[in-house]
Amino acid sequence: MTGLTIAVLIPAHNEETTIGELVQACLDQPYPVEQLIVVADSCNDRTAQVARDAGATLVLETNFADKAANQNHALPYVTADVIVGFDGDSRPEPSCISLMVADIARGYDATCSSILPIQRTGFFIEARRFAYSLGSQWWRLCQRQVGRLQVLTGASYAFRTDVVRAVGGFPNGLISADMDITWKLHEGGYKTWYTADALTLTIDPETWAEYTAQMPRWAAGYFQNVLRYRRLMWNWRSLLTVGTAMFDLVTLWWWLVVVIYNLTTWQHLSMFRYMGYWFAGHTALTMYLVSRVVGWKKALIGFAPYTLLNFYNKYLYTRSMFREWLLGRHYAAWTGRSGRKTVITPMTPSRRFGLGCAGAIAGTATAIWGGYLGSSLLWTTGMAASCLIPLAMIRISGSGQRRATPSSLTIAAPPAGGHATRELPTAEALDPETTLQLATRR
Repeated sequence: MTGLTIAVLIPAHNEETTIGELVQACLDQPYPVEQLIVVADSCNDRTAQVARDAGATLVLETNFADKAANQNHALPYVTADVIVGFDGDSRPEPSCISLMVADIARGYDATCSSILPIQRTGFFIEARRFAYSLGSQWWRLCQRQVGRLQVLTGASYAFRTDVVRAVGGFPNGLISADMDITWKLHEGGYKTWYTADALTLTIDPETWAEYTAQMPRWAAGYFQNVLRYRRLMWNWRSLLTVGTAMFDLVTLWWWLVVVIYNLTTWQHLSMFRYMGYWFAGHTALTMYLVSRVVGWKKALIGFAPYTLLNFYNKYLYTRSMFREWLLGRHYAAWTGRSGRKTVITPMTPSRRFGLGCAGAIAGTATAIWGGYLGSSLLWTTGMAASCLIPLAMIRISGSGQRRATPSSLTIAAPPAGGHATRELPTAEALDPETTLQLATRR
C-alpha cells in the first residue's frame, strides 16, 4: 500500500447492464477504495439504482450530457488523494488500481492503464484489440519515454486530486474530453505516465454503425485539441509526439500516390521490390509487438481487420484535419448510444470569404502561370479554380446549430465538510477562439 487514499469516479449514461459489475470490480480490488462516486447523467434506465445496490458510496444524478461537466460536478465531493476514473462500460482487471496508484506514489501526477476490448471476437473487436495491443507496446511506450502522452485513456485513469483542482477541473468544450485534460496537464508542467501493466477491459463497437459513430469523434477531437494547445508544439517533446503522428497520417497517402503514379506511367517498377521488403519487415515487427500482449493467434486474426480499417481511419483523420483546421467546421456533438444527432458547426462568413478569396487568387495565379508556360492544362485548371472555389465557399454554410454556452459552470457544493462551491471555466472562457458547444461524451 502507498498510503494514498483513492476515490473512484464513474461518469455513466444508461449503463444499467454494466455499472453493477464495474462497481463490484472496483470494490473487489486489493487496494482499498475510500469513495466510489457514480454520476448518472441523463439516464432513462436504472443506472443510478443499480449503482447504489452494487455498493457505490455516492450516486449523483445529473442532466449535463457532458462527461467533463459530470466529473466536475462530482469533484467537490472528493476527499481522497487520488481520483481513479473508469467509464461506465469498462471493468478493471485485478490490481489495476494498485498499479496505477503505485505510479502516482512514485511522483507522477497522472497515469492511465492499458485497454483491451471486453468482447471476445468480431471483425471490429479483433481490429481494435490489435490496435490497442500495438499502441501499448509501441506508441504509448514511446510517448511515455518522451514525457508527452497524447491522451490519458479516459476509460481508465488516475489523477492526483490536487492537480485536477489546480488546473481548474476537467476542461470541457471539445468533443474529446480525455485528450483535453491530458494536454491541460502538459500545459501546467505536470508529469504524466502510462502504467502499461495495469489493464482495463472496455466495451468496443461491434458493428459498422457503432464504429462509424465513434471514430469521427475521435478524429475530430484530436485536431481540436492540437489546435487548442498549439502553443505547446514549440516544445520539442510535444512536437515530436504530434509530428510523428502526423507523419504516420500523411505517409499512407504519399505511398498511394507513388504507387498509382508508377503503375500509371509504368516507371520505377523496381521500387515495388523494396516496398515489399519494407512491408514484410513492418508486418513482422507489428505482429511480434501485438503477440506480446494477446499471443500469436490473436495477432494473426486481427492483422487483416486492423489493416483494412486503418485505411478508413486515416481517411477520417485526414478529412477531420481539413474540416477542423481549414474549413473551421467543428464536430460539436455526436450520436453515440444516447441517440443524439451529430452536430457540426457551420463555417463562419469571414472564413468562407477568406477561403473564397484565397482560392480565387491561387486559381488566377495558376492560370497566368499556365499561360506564360503555354500549358493549356494549367490555364484551364487555374481558371476553373478561380471560379469554382469562391462558388463552393458561398454554398458551404454547414449543418447543425451553435448552442449557447454559459460563461462558467457552477459546481454545486457538497454536504457539510466538503469543498466550497466554485466556478470552473467552460470552453468559451478557456479558449475564446473555440465556438464549440459542450462536448457530448457517450
